[in-house]
Amino acid sequence: GTIDMNKKIVINVLGWALLLEAVCLLLPLIFAIIYKEPEMYIFAVCSAICFAVGFLFKSINPKNRSMYAKEGLASVSLGWIFLSIFGSLPFVMSGSIPNFIDALFETVSGFTTTGASILSNVEALPRSILFWRSFTHWIGGMGVVVFLVSLLRLSGGNNLYLLKAESTGPAVGKLVPKVQSTAKILYGLYTLFTVVQMVLLILGGMEIFDAITISLGTAGTGGFGVLNSSAAEYTSY
Repeated sequence: GTIDMNKKIVINVLGWALLLEAVCLLLPLIFAIIYKEPEMYIFAVCSAICFAVGFLFKSINPKNRSMYAKEGLASVSLGWIFLSIFGSLPFVMSGSIPNFIDALFETVSGFTTTGASILSNVEALPRSILFWRSFTHWIGGMGVVVFLVSLLRLSGGNNLYLLKAESTGPAVGKLVPKVQSTAKILYGLYTLFTVVQMVLLILGGMEIFDAITISLGTAGTGGFGVLNSSAAEYTSY
């Protein structure tokens, strides 16, 4: 007969994903504090909401911790949906993108590194919001679930199913015996390249904030800029 899907492990994985997003939401909070923007309260609230729901989901502990293709696909699909809904909250609550559907579109565009935007004047937005927007590109560039795999030890089953469901392009092989180690290596390189780009742009004379946000966008091969003319603004360099 057919094997029932292990729903508890899927909810557990979603819980971890939301807890990670709660931590990610603290980064734009730092920028809001630096630039003395009122959005800091919004990011604090969004992070708290995300943390509460994530904690609730994570507390559902599966007896059976095995994960197969079915659970892998469900975790990734639902992961995208949940992360995008919670990720769009700062846009809506700050009034930067008051329409929820528009905000959701912007967030999904970020997490999927599509780079399509509904915003016509990005320069009018607070810097903390612009940072979050570019950061969704960076998170999406490697894939949220790949990050989860690098952190979690889901014993039994096969973590490769999570990685396969998440990754685009050619079939995922293993760089090293353990999928977890593979994910860590990939994330290490990804972070390194991002930081190197930030440093080079700053050395090239770009403003620090611009250098950070543009590096986050380009590392994930996204298209979000922080200026209305995007990269064309820098042709004078």
